[in-house]
Amino acid sequence: MHLDGRPVRSCVLPISAVARASITTIEGLSVDRSHPLQRAWIAEQVPQCGYCQSGMLMVAAALLRDNPRPSEADINATMTNLCRCGTYPRVKRAILRASNQGGNAP
Repeated sequence: MHLDGRPVRSCVLPISAVARASITTIEGLSVDRSHPLQRAWIAEQVPQCGYCQSGMLMVAAALLRDNPRPSEADINATMTNLCRCGTYPRVKRAILRASNQGGNAP
């Protein structure tokens, strides 16, 4: 999720830390899967078990907002979420695809 515009891991965040903060979850990217990252995630068939998807998408959205044309090195340095299925190559391709579509809009 994004807390005041910055990606955070909600699984380790105490609820007391979010009082009066602006929160955006994966549902806030778009209501109809039209966000460039959501489209790219589907096109690259990123999802497997779903364990990491929300976190990965939210970190990727913040990356593209701050760096609309990230390099592979930028992506590797930013995407530190654990993926149990090992879809990291697909994640990278999806982020690159979204960045080529102007995927910098959260």
